[in-house]
Amino acid sequence: MRDSSSGRAMRRHVFFAAGYHPMTVADHFRVFGRELKRFGSVWSVDANVLDDAPQPTPTGALWRARAAGPGWETRATFEILAWDDLAAADMQRSPWSHLKGQINAVADMIASGTLARYFRASRRYGLFFLFTYLLLATLWIIAASLGTAAGLWLGPVIGGLGAGIAGVLIATACSFALMRWPGRRLHLKQSLDLAEFSVDFAHGRHPEVDARVAAFARRIAAVEAQARAGGDVDEIVVAGHSLGAMHMICALAQALDLDPAFGHTVPVRLLTLGSTTAKFALHPAGARLRAAAGRVAAAPAIGWLEIQSRDDIVSFYKVNPVTLGPAEIVDRKLKRGDYSHRPLVRHAAIRDMITPATYRRFSLDVMRLHCQCFLAGDKRAAHDFYAYVCGPLPFDALAADTGGLLSYVDESGRLKPRPAGTSAPAPSNR
Repeated sequence: MRDSSSGRAMRRHVFFAAGYHPMTVADHFRVFGRELKRFGSVWSVDANVLDDAPQPTPTGALWRARAAGPGWETRATFEILAWDDLAAADMQRSPWSHLKGQINAVADMIASGTLARYFRASRRYGLFFLFTYLLLATLWIIAASLGTAAGLWLGPVIGGLGAGIAGVLIATACSFALMRWPGRRLHLKQSLDLAEFSVDFAHGRHPEVDARVAAFARRIAAVEAQARAGGDVDEIVVAGHSLGAMHMICALAQALDLDPAFGHTVPVRLLTLGSTTAKFALHPAGARLRAAAGRVAAAPAIGWLEIQSRDDIVSFYKVNPVTLGPAEIVDRKLKRGDYSHRPLVRHAAIRDMITPATYRRFSLDVMRLHCQCFLAGDKRAAHDFYAYVCGPLPFDALAADTGGLLSYVDESGRLKPRPAGTSAPAPSNR
C-alpha cells in the first residue's frame, strides 16, 4: 500500500460505529459534512463530501469524500454501521420499565462486584458512574422538598388531604421538569439508560444487538474480500466510539472467524476512541466480550490503535481494554506498522484539539467532551479523527508517530519533505 504522496490518490474505506445514542444516519451525514469542512479549514486542505445523500447499505449507509492538498489526494468511503434504531427503542421504553431496570442494574452492579471493579480499574470512571445516581437523587430530593413546601403552604387553605395530594402532584411535576432541565443538559437520562443497557448487554439480554453486530461482521468481511479481489481499496479502518468500540471489537472477532484470510492482503486497522469496553468486560457475565477483545488483540493481521484522553471521564483512561489492567500509554515514536503493543494505546489531550473558548463552553458537558475524539479539531493537534478518514498518510504512519498528522503536513497543507535517504515504505501488515 502506498501513501498519497506516491503520485495517485489513496483509497480508504472507513467503517464507523457510534455509541449508545439515537443518532440517525442522516444526523451522522450532517455532522460528517460539518466536521470535514472544519478539518479542511484547520489543515489548509480541500475537503468535501462527494455525495448529496447517504447511500443505503445492508447495515446502515455510506458516502464518499475527498481531501487534497498540494501534491496529494485521498478518496474515502465512510460507512456508518448503524444501530441507532435499537438504542432509540431501548431508550423509549416506559418510565416504569426504566425505573425497574435501573434498580435491577444497580443491584446487579453491587452484588456482582462490578462496581468495585470499576473503582479498582479506574477511580475516575467509578466516581462518574456514582455521580449519575447522586445527581438523580439530588433532583428527586429537590422535587420532594418543593412538593412538601407546597403542601404545607396549601394545608391551611384546602385541608390536609387536599394539600397532601397537591404536594405529591407538584413533586412529580417538578421531578419531570428537573429531568428535562438541568437533567437533559447533563445527559442524565442517557446515562441512566446506558447503565441499565450495560448490565443487560453483558448478560446477553440484547439478542437483537448481538444479531446486528454479527451483521456488521459479515458486512466488514464482505468489503474486505471485495477489496482483496478488486484491489480498489488501500486500507480498511474500523472505528468505534464509546460503546461502539465494543461492537467493533466483537464484529472484527467474528470477521476473523468467518474468513481465515481476513486482513492478510488489505490492511485492516481498528481504531477505538473513548472506549468503554471495560464497562462490559469487567462484569463477570462479560466472558464473551473479553474473549472477543483477546481474539482481536492476538490477530497478527489486525493493527489496533486505542485513543484515550485524561479529559474524558466517560471512558476508561489508562485501562487496557484487553487485560483490563493498567494500560501503558505509549508516548514515543515507533516504527511504521509496529503493533507489538496490543493494543497500541496513545493519549490524546482534548484541550489540544479545541480552543480554550470551546473547552470552557463544554467544560461541564462531559458527553460533548467524550465525543470530541471522533470530531474534527478546532486547531491542529496530534490527534484528529479526520486525519484517519481523509488524511494523506496511511493509518500505520499516523499511529506510529506521536505527532500524528502534525509530523507530516505543513501550514499550507503540503506534505513535508522526507529526510534525505528515507523512503515511503508500505506499512507492515503483520
